Amino acid sequence: MKLLRRIVVVVVVLLIALKLSPYEYLFKGVKNTYLKGYTTAHLYDRAYFDQREIPVILPKKLAVSDSISLSIDDELRGLLESAGTKGMLILQYDEIVYEEYWDKHNTTAVSNSFSTVKSVITLLTQIAIQDGYIGSWDNLVTDYIPEYEIPEGVTPPTLRHLSTMTAGLQFDENYKNPFNKTAKLYYGDDVVETALSISPGKFETGTQWEYQSACTQLLTIALTRATGESISSFANRELFAKVGFEVPTTWHLDRAVGFELGYCCLNGSVRDFAKLGMLVSNHGYIDSNSVIDSAFIAAAQVGYKSPYYGHSFWIYPGVEVRNYSFRGLGGQLIIILPDYDMVIIRVGEKAGNRYEGDFRSIGRELIKQAERWQAN
Repeated sequence: MKLLRRIVVVVVVLLIALKLSPYEYLFKGVKNTYLKGYTTAHLYDRAYFDQREIPVILPKKLAVSDSISLSIDDELRGLLESAGTKGMLILQYDEIVYEEYWDKHNTTAVSNSFSTVKSVITLLTQIAIQDGYIGSWDNLVTDYIPEYEIPEGVTPPTLRHLSTMTAGLQFDENYKNPFNKTAKLYYGDDVVETALSISPGKFETGTQWEYQSACTQLLTIALTRATGESISSFANRELFAKVGFEVPTTWHLDRAVGFELGYCCLNGSVRDFAKLGMLVSNHGYIDSNSVIDSAFIAAAQVGYKSPYYGHSFWIYPGVEVRNYSFRGLGGQLIIILPDYDMVIIRVGEKAGNRYEGDFRSIGRELIKQAERWQAN
């Protein structure tokens, strides 16, 4: 009995110490993952976060092709199902040519986009430049976040450096270490304060590429400051309404009525994600109306300081066809194949085995399936 009392006392003391420490966010992390049967962030975890509701304004249905109907090979189906795929849709010539859902996911279900939203933040920044809220991609981040501290001797990053992951922030992307600032960005209750505590200077600004979610969070803060409204509000008016989102969307917040986790966590439907891919595939046009400058779309899909990453778009290696994609944790994908006039959307729990660098097999195999379709 005495031993049990001592154990209880020790546990209570440790919990109090944790509560008073800089790692208080771990309570939220443990509650939202391990106590829910997961080991990391997951597809439907919006239920455990404060969210900003994004209502539907001008819904628009996708057309379904009468002439093309695709099917996936058995081998690919096995990979998709073993990786917990929940939804998949393929557009060709702006029409649905394949659509399938697994388990309880369906056309109205929304799920976490994770880092596919990094591409969305870049598109929104380009819109803000076109609308005059921001001067250019080469404006300094400190033009919009003057309190962001730049160490002596370090060149301040531009907005372009943030979009292309070349800012050289003193930050390590790590999804397994709970004491890393990656976890604090996700589970902490002040994402702005956390992002602003991450200074540049890891390497000379603009000289090399390193994937850093903190870059996109800083870009989100700058964009919010420039437009004078929440990123959810700006995105809904200037992008989601124009492409015709049909299902109410949400964005993870750091706390109630707080700030969006801009580097991740837009929760949307498969069909609505497809509309974002279609916009980019059509060079920034909706019908005959330009929403995003086509010259920027062309530049964004080209590798910047990495052959595999442009302005927040990934470029898959190990395939023959041209490609660029929105890509997120767990294999959330919006893949654009310009030569085939095709867009592939996949949402699911896992991304498959690693095959080159940080690239996973789901994306590569989807592109290879498209190559086989085109060859037949």
